[in-house]
Amino acid sequence: MNRTKQNRNSANKTYLMHNCQKNYNNLKISIARNIDQIEAIRPIWEKMQQNESSPKLNADIDRYISTITSAEQKIEPYVILLHNNSQPQAMLIGRIENIQIPCRLGYKTFFNPSVRGIAVVYGGIIGQLNPDVSALLIQTLINSLKNGDADTVFFNGFKTDSPIFSVATNLPSFLCRGHLPKSQLHWQTLIPKTDDEFGKLISKKQQRDLARCSRNLEKAGGGPVKVVCYHQKEELEHFINAASQIYALTYHRGLKVGFVNNPLTRSLLEQAAADKWLRAYLLYAGSEQVAFEVGCVYGNVYFAEHAGFNPRWKAYSPGILLQLKIFEDLNNEGGVDIYDYGFGDAAYKQRYGNVSWPESSIYIFAPRLYPILLNLALTSTSAASGALNYLVTKAGVYNWVKRHWRALLRKRAAPANNQEVN
Repeated sequence: MNRTKQNRNSANKTYLMHNCQKNYNNLKISIARNIDQIEAIRPIWEKMQQNESSPKLNADIDRYISTITSAEQKIEPYVILLHNNSQPQAMLIGRIENIQIPCRLGYKTFFNPSVRGIAVVYGGIIGQLNPDVSALLIQTLINSLKNGDADTVFFNGFKTDSPIFSVATNLPSFLCRGHLPKSQLHWQTLIPKTDDEFGKLISKKQQRDLARCSRNLEKAGGGPVKVVCYHQKEELEHFINAASQIYALTYHRGLKVGFVNNPLTRSLLEQAAADKWLRAYLLYAGSEQVAFEVGCVYGNVYFAEHAGFNPRWKAYSPGILLQLKIFEDLNNEGGVDIYDYGFGDAAYKQRYGNVSWPESSIYIFAPRLYPILLNLALTSTSAASGALNYLVTKAGVYNWVKRHWRALLRKRAAPANNQEVN
């Protein structure tokens, strides 16, 4: 780092600390650390969430409590509430849980330690934010790390142009702040409402190609292609069993991410069904269950959460067929304007996504030896992974490497008695 950048970061940090101390007398911070304290601030939480211009599903209080109470691991509430002159102004919604810090090169994980950390939920910084408030929220997290409440703080999917992102990447000391955060685009699709809008999203040629895929899938599957959407709690068992069978054949299983049939998944689906958010889709060809997707309608946004397809039917583009059927279903339902693809960038999201913004996931580490060493390991592997991605991209083989690596993971993860191949 050159001297000019060092001086600029030092000046930023001094400014943030100065303003934090200057305004502290006007601000009062409390931290909710159990479910009773969470319920006590429910009216404030719900009002703040409703006032957000784009409230996020993961920051909903009912989903938050379902996660806390249903996870197999021990999870503790950690919610910072900030009052300004006795008026609620901002909230940071987190959980103290076991956080894995994967140090990986591509899809290969070399070191995956688990530490106790404060995970800030996606969309979990709400209210009226300004530089002073942002600094005080981040300083409160740093103080919790110093006090031994956790070894790290993890922010999943921070908008890189947000004021609090700048604070979180400058206020912690050099050894404790995360370095080399990977920026990825977060994609959404404005759901087409008319034939004209649909035509702008999907060309006539693409429509013809997909119609042909649908006809061929119908022939191969021995029956009509249809999509069924499950909403009710009574329908969950059928959907979970079908989705689990498909998931077992995907590369996501090799990475141990995605749709997992466990108590937490079931609890979140049941809670979503009870609140009438649930949209659980299965794509059929005859009696064959080809693909699945599950998400939630929250406000005017459909948040896609998990999806997968049986690789046996890959040639028929089942993922795209299902996605377009979901666009159609959400349009017919009314009141849903946006399809949100969730975390991470991917070619299939770029295909129909027409709104995007950059996000990064970042860490802050406690000022102790082991967390600092973890930060060093993570920074080193992130640098090596970035260099590798650059090299394979320059060589023009990035997509080839990615495709074959995923195929290898899918084969390794598939059940021993499964004979499907790509």
